[in-house]
Amino acid sequence: MTDITPTTDGGLLRKRLLKPLGWSLLAAVILYTGSAVLGDFKAIGDAALRLGVGGWGLILGLSLVNYGLRFVRWQWYLGRLGCEVPVGLSLAYYLGGFAFTTTPGKAGEVIRSFYLKRHGVTYAQSLAAFFSERLLDLLAVFCLALAAIWVFPDYRWLAAVVPVLLVILLPLLHSDRLGRMLEQRAARVSASGLRRIMSRGSDLIRASAELLKARPMYVGLAIGIPAWAAEGVALQVILAALDVEMAWSLAIGIYALSVLGGALSFIPGGLGSTEALMVALLTLAGSPLPEAFAATLICRLATLWFAVALGGLVLAALELGGRPGGRAFG
Repeated sequence: MTDITPTTDGGLLRKRLLKPLGWSLLAAVILYTGSAVLGDFKAIGDAALRLGVGGWGLILGLSLVNYGLRFVRWQWYLGRLGCEVPVGLSLAYYLGGFAFTTTPGKAGEVIRSFYLKRHGVTYAQSLAAFFSERLLDLLAVFCLALAAIWVFPDYRWLAAVVPVLLVILLPLLHSDRLGRMLEQRAARVSASGLRRIMSRGSDLIRASAELLKARPMYVGLAIGIPAWAAEGVALQVILAALDVEMAWSLAIGIYALSVLGGALSFIPGGLGSTEALMVALLTLAGSPLPEAFAATLICRLATLWFAVALGGLVLAALELGGRPGGRAFG
């Protein structure tokens, strides 16, 4: 959990979020400029042009499918928690959180809580929705990562068995025992930092109990899988434009594995780690290195950075609206 406490004076945005966002953008410019130089800047530019207007429209549209499906789930989660927020404003708050995807401290969850509080949504409720969403996204990406394994006949049994095990074990998450176990273990830990993390984890699980029940959990996972698969399809579209032949399942699996690896690196937005893993996996799958570099950078621009840019525009509209929610959204 973040140590930033949401407030209603706007200071959170100006002082605590914009600075780390600036640093993350600077890091991205340095990273992508270096990658472009290493991967042949001209080849990457040519690859971007080869996509054409239609290709760019398609891959950005697939990213919008991802955002749209996840928002539907988010709005449904808020409804299950008894929170009533106008759809237009709720969508704006949801997209606005994307602006801070690459900043440390999970700033996106804080900014959503900041706005939702104006509609009577408590911080506990909004953070419970965020926790449940992140958890189901992680599981969805994990399931999609198994698509890469399906390409290898000797390991297809693993790709078939693991999702079944997940379906069986997921109900354990809404068991009171898990929250009590974490709380009891936290009381026995001597390190204050670890004890605080475990205690907050227990609080989040208990606050998310309604969303971790079988039906909302399975529905959330069912929504998350096609949402993230859409961005995997975008990678395959990019590869096809670069004349790199690759099965849909493998492209989706590589994208999912890369995103999963970036998440596990604990680097905000997986910046650097996701790109490195994607390039490595694409080359292992038979893509020439220049095309792997180009496909990776274009894919990340059309997924991660498109989300950041879209979130920034929406957030600016909210802030410039001059009243809670902003004029542009109601």
